[in-house]
Amino acid sequence: MPIKRKTSKSGLVEVVKRGELKYEHFLVFKGKGEESVRLKSDDEEAVVVLLSGMMKVEVDKKSFNTGYRKDVFSSNAWAVYIPPRREFKITALMDSEIAIAFAFASTGVEPFMVKPEEVKTRSVGIWNWRRDVKDIIDLRYGAERLLVGETLNPPGNWSSWPPHKHDEDNFPVEVKTEEIYYFKIKPPTGFGIQRIYDKKGLEEVHVVFDGDTTLLPRGYHPVVAAPGYSLYYLWIIAGEKRMLLMNDDPDHAWQKCEEALLKEVLRREPV
Repeated sequence: MPIKRKTSKSGLVEVVKRGELKYEHFLVFKGKGEESVRLKSDDEEAVVVLLSGMMKVEVDKKSFNTGYRKDVFSSNAWAVYIPPRREFKITALMDSEIAIAFAFASTGVEPFMVKPEEVKTRSVGIWNWRRDVKDIIDLRYGAERLLVGETLNPPGNWSSWPPHKHDEDNFPVEVKTEEIYYFKIKPPTGFGIQRIYDKKGLEEVHVVFDGDTTLLPRGYHPVVAAPGYSLYYLWIIAGEKRMLLMNDDPDHAWQKCEEALLKEVLRREPV
C-alpha cells in the first residue's frame, strides 16, 4: 500500500512497519511533557527528528537535549543519530511530535546531534516549482544508509520536480534507493496531491492530508500543494548505496535547463 493515512493515536505509532520496505521503516511518537519511550536499534541505525515541541534523547550515557521547535514550518529541525545495537530513550519535554527513521545497518557511527543552525537549507527550482529543501542528515555526516531531510512547498507549488526516480542501479545515471514522505499541511485543513508513475504501467494519484505518509520504493513521485496551503514533508532515503543520484523523467527534464539559465542571468544582473 503506497499511502498510510494519518492516525489519531498518541504515544508511539509504527507508521511504516519493518518489512514493508526492504531497507527502512518509520515511527512517530506523540508525547506529552515527560512521557518517554524506550527503543533498540539492534540491526538498524536510527535518526530521531523533532517535528514540534522539545525532546531529550538518551543513549550510551549521553543526553542530547533540544531547544523548542514550534512546528515544521517555523524553524529548522533538531535531530539525533543512533548507531546499530544501542538502547535509547526519547522523552517529550512538553507536548511534542517526534519522527523516528530506521534503516538496516551493521556499523554506523557514534551518536551525534544536528542543531537547527547546522541544517543545510537550499532554494531549489524556479517559478511554481520553487521550494525549500533542508538537508538534516546528509553526506556531511557519517551514517551507513540513512539520508534524512525536509522539503517545504509554498502554496500551489510543486516539488520533486522535474519528476525524478531512483529505483534502478544504473550508475552514474541513477542509484536505487527507497524513500518515505511524511506530510504536514498549513493550515491543516488543506491537502496536496502526489503522483507516482513510471513508463511501465505504474500510475497512481493520491490526495495527501496532514499526517499522511507515502511509501516510494519505485517510480517518479512529484508533489503539489493546493493553493493557499503550504505543504511539508519529511523525507527518509535508504538503499544499498548511501547516495543521492536521481534520474529525471526525460519528458520534463528540459525545465532544468531553464532553471540554470535563469539563475545565471540573475547572477549576472548588476546590483
